[in-house]
Amino acid sequence: MNKSKLVYGILLASAFALGLTSCSGRQTLLFLNWGEYIDEEMLDAFEDKYNCTVSMDLGDSNEIFYSMVSAGTTVYDVVCPSDYMVEKMYMKGMLQEIDFSKLSMSGYNPNTEEGKANIRKGVLSIMQDMDNNLKQKDSTYQAGTIQNYFVPYLWGTWGIMYSTRKEDLPKEGEVPPTYENTIKYAIIESENQWSSLFDRNSLPKGTRVSMYDSYQHAYYAASRYFEKTKPLTNTYGNPLSTLDLERMRDLVKNMKFDSWGTDNIKKDIVAGNTDVGFMWTGDFLYYYCENAAKVAIEAYINGDVTMDNMEAMLAEICDSSDRVYEANGKRYGIGFDLFIPDDTVAFCDNLVIPKDASNVDLAHKFIDFMSSYKTSASLDEEGKEIDPSTLDDADILTPKFSNTYYVTYDAVTIDVYEDLVGLQDPSVFNQELADISKEEFRTMNVEDTTLYGVLYDYVTGIAFTKYYEKDNVKGSILATFGQKYIDQINTTFNNART
Repeated sequence: MNKSKLVYGILLASAFALGLTSCSGRQTLLFLNWGEYIDEEMLDAFEDKYNCTVSMDLGDSNEIFYSMVSAGTTVYDVVCPSDYMVEKMYMKGMLQEIDFSKLSMSGYNPNTEEGKANIRKGVLSIMQDMDNNLKQKDSTYQAGTIQNYFVPYLWGTWGIMYSTRKEDLPKEGEVPPTYENTIKYAIIESENQWSSLFDRNSLPKGTRVSMYDSYQHAYYAASRYFEKTKPLTNTYGNPLSTLDLERMRDLVKNMKFDSWGTDNIKKDIVAGNTDVGFMWTGDFLYYYCENAAKVAIEAYINGDVTMDNMEAMLAEICDSSDRVYEANGKRYGIGFDLFIPDDTVAFCDNLVIPKDASNVDLAHKFIDFMSSYKTSASLDEEGKEIDPSTLDDADILTPKFSNTYYVTYDAVTIDVYEDLVGLQDPSVFNQELADISKEEFRTMNVEDTTLYGVLYDYVTGIAFTKYYEKDNVKGSILATFGQKYIDQINTTFNNART
């Protein structure tokens, strides 16, 4: 995923995993999470507030989450699976209901009008998709039941990241291509929004294409591509015939992806080592904000932009048609962008409590804490929650905002989304910041300066407005297939790659 700050979980021995407390008498919450997917400071704050220890193990796929929970070697208290895996765990009886009455600080409750009013439309759409899927699979399923088994943590979409270096930032002596001969044109203007991933003839010659190394996601993308060219016998979500799987195998085989990868794809595009890749939108956004901040500082140091026109420069490199700022014969740009197909993969990662969790009450406290817009940093003398509205800002924590900002995936609730969009505040570019920057540039690395942080925040506001539209309901969640068909998908893609 993103960010360099990573907590490495230690796999616990069974004897310790089954214990409720550590040697010091503190309760230990066993948390199974994605890598680089939570603000460590919020974990520390939770431990301090509730006098407990959070032991976090990491998994890099939903399938690994499933196998780790079902194996029972470590009895986890909280897990963070995506939508389709929540469906599967629910159907297998692996989850227990969330007691929303215990989420007093966050107030999250999807069963009340007040609770639903603050949830983003995209998240509600995913919740409805999960509900519909379960109704189709189980005739005894009661509508609305699944939403009682999870609390949304972060959500988002998948997109196609692509390089704009050749047209935006040509090397000295190079002639930039015309718009019709750019990767952007091939992606944005194509009738089939998935062509850039499966049809080399749609791309400029020599374009390097990388596919995300998750067969579930590659299968989804290939299915959507076929729907707009030569439709398969079944639409996505229904198993395909052997003949159609062979067509998909040949499609992938003939595409000859330049590489398969995960986190490395975005890094390779930023470094100029590949040109097109399929990935989570949030992974792209971190590098987008980071590079925009670096480019703006470079122009500032060179004297090509001042605080007075910094807002205009950022608008040029982030949100104009050509994404380039020119001054004194120099060109400044980010060098890459993202396109999100209308029928892309949508996802929502959620906090759930496994059926056999040992510390159920502490698990509810953890979910409540991480889902809180504002919460107190400590408990009162009787060990009860303190109303944050009665406290000074220094004694208030905002875990929901902090975690969303840290990961740069989309905000589940409207209040956090509006706070993040509000980071695009031009008043921050003032004389005071200019004076501070002058002093800091003498002794500090660029990425440690106040200006870098201000620029990163400002571009985060731009990015959330541009790529995470407030009422966005793009895409569909991954289908929940049976293991036998998943094995067929894996075989299909393995054969295509060999």
